[in-house]
Amino acid sequence: MWRIYSPNHLGVRISTSTKLLRQQVASVAKERGYTLRMESVRYEGQHKINKEFAALRDDLQQHFEVGRAMDALFLKREAFDHEAEFRVLLHAPEANRKTVREGIKIPINPHRLIDSVLLDPRAPPELVAAFTYYLQQKIGFKKRVARSVLYKSTNPYIVEGE
Repeated sequence: MWRIYSPNHLGVRISTSTKLLRQQVASVAKERGYTLRMESVRYEGQHKINKEFAALRDDLQQHFEVGRAMDALFLKREAFDHEAEFRVLLHAPEANRKTVREGIKIPINPHRLIDSVLLDPRAPPELVAAFTYYLQQKIGFKKRVARSVLYKSTNPYIVEGE
């Protein structure tokens, strides 16, 4: 994935868990009256997606339901299943066109939400050092900041004969 999403070797992966994400978002969503839906994306073949979207269209034409409309946003072509996406959707019933353009802002505490920060395994050492210094020393991030070891060679296994 580093090669796909970080062709310039400067990518950053921020890691969290669904539990931490839900903790950070759910209370604000409830307090503001937003509908919250969090789940993994399903990856299907194009034929199945077409059938599901046709059924979705028919259902929504008969009776519009926000939850049912959201179903479409959790379905993606199987060519992208390597992404293993998890999505968070918020529906704000009182939103107007201006709000929609600006987006819905949810206050979160990144120190509680983020488990670790990994940089591209091909990132220059100076960039890794700068990120580590800034995150840990300047903003007080206490968790792991490092370069990914995805491409690091493992110790070789040596088989000796008699």
